[in-house]
Amino acid sequence: MANFHLEIKTVSRGKGHSIAARINYISGKKIHDIFLEKSHFYSRDDVLFCNVFRPADAPPEFADLQILCDAINNAEKRYDARTAREFIGSLPNELSASEEIKIVSEYIDHNFLSNGLCAVAAIHEGKNEADPSRNNPHVHILVSTRTIGPDGFDRRKDREHDKREYINIWREQWALVQNRAYERNGLELRVSHESLEVQGERDREPTPHLSLADYQREKRGERTPAGDRKREIKARNEERTRRRQLERERGLALERFR
Repeated sequence: MANFHLEIKTVSRGKGHSIAARINYISGKKIHDIFLEKSHFYSRDDVLFCNVFRPADAPPEFADLQILCDAINNAEKRYDARTAREFIGSLPNELSASEEIKIVSEYIDHNFLSNGLCAVAAIHEGKNEADPSRNNPHVHILVSTRTIGPDGFDRRKDREHDKREYINIWREQWALVQNRAYERNGLELRVSHESLEVQGERDREPTPHLSLADYQREKRGERTPAGDRKREIKARNEERTRRRQLERERGLALERFR
C-alpha cells in the first residue's frame, strides 16, 4: 500500500491568513496583497509545476496569478472572509512528474472546474538531498470559495461545498485519481482514503507527515527527530508487509500440497 495524505483547510482573513501570501508561498512568485497593501517575496526552487485552472467561460486574464489574486480580494469585502480552500496532497514518488501533473489536473477538473470553481495548483518536488530515495512530492491547491463566470466571481459564496460530506468525497477522489495513474502505468500499488482500521490493517502504523520546518531541515541534509520517527515507522511497516507476504506464500504452498 502506497502512502496517502490529503489535508484540507481554509484560508481565512479572520485567522490572519492572506490569499496573496498563500499564492506566493506555493508558487514562489512575487504577489502583492491589495487588501493588506503588502507584497510577498518568498522564493523557492522546488516548484515542478504551477498553473491556474479556470472554467472555460472565466475571464482569460485570470490566468495571471496577480490578477486572479486581486479579483479574489476584491470579491471578498469582509475583514474576516474566507478567501480560499487549500488542499495539500502527497503525490506518488513512483511516478514521473508528467503523471503527477495528470493526477492534479484530473482531480481539479472533476472536483472544482466542473462546479464552476477556479484553482491555483503548485507541485513541489520534495526532494531529500540527504537521501534521494526518500522524497516527498506533494501539491498545494488553492480553490476559490465563489464560482466564476465571464464577468468574474459570483456575488454569492459557494455554500454547497461547506457541507462536511465533501471532506470524504474529496479524500476518496484523491485516492481514485492516484490509483488510476498506478493502473495505467502497470503498477500494482494502490492508496486508500480510509483509515487503517477500516482497511483491515490494524497492525500497520500510520506514517506521520513532516512539518514544513522539519521537511526543510531534512532537505538540507539534517536528521530530525520527526524524520527519524518516520523512517523507523516506514521500516517497521515494510517488515510487517514482508512477513504477511511470506505467510501468504507459505499458505499457498501448503494448499498446493494438500
